[in-house]
Amino acid sequence: MAWWLWGLLLGAAAVLVAAAVDWWRIGHVPKHFTPIQPHLGNTPTIYIHGYSGNRYSFGHLLGRLHRAGIAQKAMVIHVKRNGQLRVQGHLLDTKNPTIQVIFCRSRAHLSTELTWLHQILVLLKHNGVHRVNLVGHSMGAVLVMLAAMQLPTKDTPQINKIVTLAGPFNDIELGKDTDEILVYEWGPRGPFRQAPIYHYIAEKVHDLPRDIHILNIAGDIFTIPTRHDDGVIAVQSAFALRWLLPKAGIDYQEVLIRGVRGAHSLLHENKLVDDNIVRFLYAS
Repeated sequence: MAWWLWGLLLGAAAVLVAAAVDWWRIGHVPKHFTPIQPHLGNTPTIYIHGYSGNRYSFGHLLGRLHRAGIAQKAMVIHVKRNGQLRVQGHLLDTKNPTIQVIFCRSRAHLSTELTWLHQILVLLKHNGVHRVNLVGHSMGAVLVMLAAMQLPTKDTPQINKIVTLAGPFNDIELGKDTDEILVYEWGPRGPFRQAPIYHYIAEKVHDLPRDIHILNIAGDIFTIPTRHDDGVIAVQSAFALRWLLPKAGIDYQEVLIRGVRGAHSLLHENKLVDDNIVRFLYAS
């Protein structure tokens, strides 16, 4: 066999090995953590991927925060197809702990995922966790908003802060990508039309805890000057919450990420997004 073919095969093998190692690493809890300062908090932050998401959805972001000494990747919770939880890691003596949630049935209905998230929150409360933060991408962003409205009980931790990335808050389809990007334009008082999920949030917005804090991040790849979207979700959908939350007395902030790195599936691979999440969760 020619030397160049051997080289090609070895190169391909090296790529496959590296990919396999990366796949394993981002779905597991690292052994060592070196915090950038001695007095970090102990409120866990739960990261939830969107429709068809997997360990890659937030895995690299959590790895970056861990290696930077900002937030310790302390736990990975796999939700099996039957809803059972497989927990790796622990929260004992952790600093700014993060919890990566991976739905093995990643195309489940929103109501099913809400049930699974409730199980996770009950488990955490049972193990002494009294406050949590939630971060969700795409359909996961809608999930964490619904969780904040529906799930707080004496059996679950208090939800302190929420970060939403590219949430389809005024969309008909919350999971699957569609051929066309739905845009419900805004008027002086909000969207001219309301999708069912937006109408539901509008009806239930006063069920949100008054002391909750919400950071809403959207992307605009700006491929067409007259259109504003991340390639999947319109800015008008992601930021439709601006017409609801401030009026309900909720502390609400927005960040728009412009350019190629603001694409729907790249928002969680963006340093600006990392920086905004860190400031929001840990600066105060």
